[in-house]
Amino acid sequence: MASLTIKLPDNQKDEIEAVAERKNYNSVSEYVREALRNKVEEDLVLRPEVAEKLRRRVKEYEKGKTGLVSHEELEEELKQLDED
Repeated sequence: MASLTIKLPDNQKDEIEAVAERKNYNSVSEYVREALRNKVEEDLVLRPEVAEKLRRRVKEYEKGKTGLVSHEELEEELKQLDED
């Protein structure tokens, strides 16, 4: 298993240790691994509005209403969703 070193403010470290103990984790590492796993899964899931935007784009393309869109153009459109 690989290791990763991070720096945290003392109070955050204390909070993590307290939660890990309160929730009966065998170790702080076990708690942090699970928290990171959950966060990565959450970040990998498409938000509904992003999925809908992509579905619309595919339908428009299939119907010939729009041409191919560059990665940069699509990225810019998706960024605008974050700003709205």
